[in-house]
Amino acid sequence: MAMVWSPGWARSLVEGGQARREPAGPLGPVVRVHRGFRPVPRRARAWLDAVAALLALVLCRSLGEWWPAPVVAAVAVVAVSGYGRLRPAPRLRSVRLHQGGLALVGADGSERLLRWGEIEAAEYAPGGQRGEPERGRIWPAGADEPLVLAQLRGLDGLFREVDERLSPGLRAALHEALRTEGSVRFDRGRLTVTVGGLVHRPPHPLAATEAYRWAEVHSARASDLGELEIRTHSAGLPLTLPVPNARAAAEFLEEVRARSTG
Repeated sequence: MAMVWSPGWARSLVEGGQARREPAGPLGPVVRVHRGFRPVPRRARAWLDAVAALLALVLCRSLGEWWPAPVVAAVAVVAVSGYGRLRPAPRLRSVRLHQGGLALVGADGSERLLRWGEIEAAEYAPGGQRGEPERGRIWPAGADEPLVLAQLRGLDGLFREVDERLSPGLRAALHEALRTEGSVRFDRGRLTVTVGGLVHRPPHPLAATEAYRWAEVHSARASDLGELEIRTHSAGLPLTLPVPNARAAAEFLEEVRARSTG
């Protein structure tokens, strides 16, 4: 019987910088605070950019100097960043990163504490080129649905920290599953990991299943998009799979590969 890898089991004020000194609570000292913001609508941002460009052009022509342009640009940047601080965030007011876990502060001031041992998986998706906002998801232990985190400053850094905290425990669970069950499956069975190698089932129903011995696997890593990326010596393009905690999965594969190839 194979163990399936799934979530069910297993800038301060501007960019979430170092937190100010606060008394340690149940989760220990505060490491960093990631504050929520309300994004500027795309139409409003385009209008503000057009007004700033026009104002800079008028000032430069009237004064015969170039220095008004960066000044106007700086004012526009401050106005955009200040927008989100003057208006309350629509979802979470902030997320505090503690040494012992996370504290999610709602818009009404209520807090939900999550110790590291109570988080089974996490996943981060960067914003897309078509304007899709970045977001992250956290699966608390026993929860049917993940918690969605969005519109937080420094969200990518927050999930890097979460990934670092969760990775050792997740890797240990994967190794234990491989030892006791004989295999581990990722992405609903698209990838099966065994002691002897990998079995990849492409998403297209007519595509043939691919099997690779560990000697044929070149590397495994977490891509910039948060996906598990596996390169083999024979395939030209890497195998990419959207899995939670891709870093832990990639390190697990690398450890098994290194152990198998000596």
